[in-house]
Amino acid sequence: MPRVFECEIALTSRQLLSDPRLDTWVGHTLELWLFEGVQARQALAIQLQQRGIHALVRSAYKPLLHAFLEEIDTSTLASVVIEYPRHTAADPRRFLLEGYPLEAVIPGIEVSWVAAQDTAATSTSTEQPVYQLALTDRSGLVRTLQLVAPNALKTDLALGQQSLCPTGYLRVSDSQSGQLLLAERLETEFERAFQTLMRWVSEQSWGSSEPYFERLLLRVELPGAEIVDPQGRLLASTFEALHEDLYFSVLEFFQHRSKRPSGNRGLQPGQIVPDIRVGHGLVKVCVECYPVGSPLFELQQPEHQSAPNDSGARTQQSVHTSKQEIKQEIKQEISQASAHEINLQTCCEPLSSESVRVAMTLFSGQPFEVLSRQGRAVTGVYRRGTLPAIVLTGGQHANEASGVVGALRGAQWLAAQPEAHFAVVPLENPDGYALFAQYRAIHPQHMHHAARYTGLGDDLEYREQAPWYETEARQRAIALTQAQLHLSLHGYPAHEWTRPLTGYVPRGFALWSLPKGFFLIVRYQAAYKDLALQWLEALAESVSRLPGVAQFNRVQLQRYESYLGVSGFELKHGIACMLSQNDQQNVGVKLVTEFPDETIAGEEFVFAQQVQTDTVRLACTHWWRLHDAS
Repeated sequence: MPRVFECEIALTSRQLLSDPRLDTWVGHTLELWLFEGVQARQALAIQLQQRGIHALVRSAYKPLLHAFLEEIDTSTLASVVIEYPRHTAADPRRFLLEGYPLEAVIPGIEVSWVAAQDTAATSTSTEQPVYQLALTDRSGLVRTLQLVAPNALKTDLALGQQSLCPTGYLRVSDSQSGQLLLAERLETEFERAFQTLMRWVSEQSWGSSEPYFERLLLRVELPGAEIVDPQGRLLASTFEALHEDLYFSVLEFFQHRSKRPSGNRGLQPGQIVPDIRVGHGLVKVCVECYPVGSPLFELQQPEHQSAPNDSGARTQQSVHTSKQEIKQEIKQEISQASAHEINLQTCCEPLSSESVRVAMTLFSGQPFEVLSRQGRAVTGVYRRGTLPAIVLTGGQHANEASGVVGALRGAQWLAAQPEAHFAVVPLENPDGYALFAQYRAIHPQHMHHAARYTGLGDDLEYREQAPWYETEARQRAIALTQAQLHLSLHGYPAHEWTRPLTGYVPRGFALWSLPKGFFLIVRYQAAYKDLALQWLEALAESVSRLPGVAQFNRVQLQRYESYLGVSGFELKHGIACMLSQNDQQNVGVKLVTEFPDETIAGEEFVFAQQVQTDTVRLACTHWWRLHDAS
């Protein structure tokens, strides 16, 4: 393994137990905020109490939500009014957002939110952000409560920007008088692991040309915290948050280094792979840097048993000399997958790449294939017809899995229309999809945005130059069909997306931080504006009448707006729509569907891919009707 860095970090809680100041705190009250789970924090509180210190050990991550889960008795609660803090260095609704999804955690209790006046510093305990709560029980009795939300202003190593970030914190007060004796920030192991890795990345002498590596793997094993609802669905996770912050911070670092605009999607640094594991005791941090052209390895395999990826991947140095070998492996995979029936209609979780290949063999037409950066097949099918041509794609962002099933089922419907003229590429990004499968084996309910982009680290739609690799499949589909309508099926997070180590709200993606239902994005060339407007109106009206969609959107939009304010999207028949002109695209009209599918499974995933499929059917039908009318 190309391991280039490793270190261990002591747990903040363990260090505290050996702090010589403990003896001076006997008989006093100690309040501590950490990024560990509730059991670990409760165990620490017991250890401190055994030493004569009254201890309250709270969560530094989403402290308001954790307070209602761990400390506040809600059994007789009728309503709560929450005055949330605001800070000049943070988004105005940042601390409101940290309460998400409180209404789901305390159902039946009326929750009201009030914004406090802005504060501007966090250098002392009295200046720390504080939630003011008014709790009313069913008898009408009101009690007030203050909840501290410790934060610190940090300058991140990626962009050099200051951000207000949740942090570890310690307060000691006199148990009798309540007088504050000590207040100090604690840099926890959670924060130190992130800073250690970002410092290592920033100090390296990276090459002068992209890509800089084949894969940069950032592994952290640490204790943490996850919250699930009564149905077992993940609500919040420090493991997931660390993954997201590491991935996007490293991406931002290379964007800044290449002098590209922040958020540029054409950057090709290589594949950035955070690997966050549940650990115990010392936090273990390591970096593995695979040089360009190196073979890659499965994440879930132990180091001493690691073997090259078995999903048809090859280093780019050998891609052009191993096509026959790759095709033979694909045939074997298809043969194995064919032993299991693939029922797309009841598909309740992301398909394997082998199942996608099997489904593709069922379509009649002209197959075509290109190879990805890592040597995986990107397969498409083209069929000639007399109706206006359509290109259908899925899996551009590989962690948005409902679109892959939706594209396959949509293609099945198109294939059943005798005169349909179309091309389909259901899985555009197989390298990201392979990484997504490995991630899901470790954390099945996480968003896994590091699997979003390609093996080169870019968004395939924004690839700037040859070699085109997987992008060529879409280019070929459009060239074969000469289509002026492209349906691109996408998804986005189904629960809250956070980056607590760089300001909490994900930079550049604030509008995507909470689910807001199924919605549509339409981009058009200038000559197609009137047609696009007419088509989107008809499509949105039809989609709104699909079973379950109206209620699903109503609930999600209401919750979204209660935390983030008015969405800013135009609503057409209860469907959020974004419409914009794009004369650089290579089709007249492009539809991007967006279903909040990241992390979902079971009946929720079945619903997601059904909506994607039905939207393909409706989009095609309205497109053909409008062309008939003209």
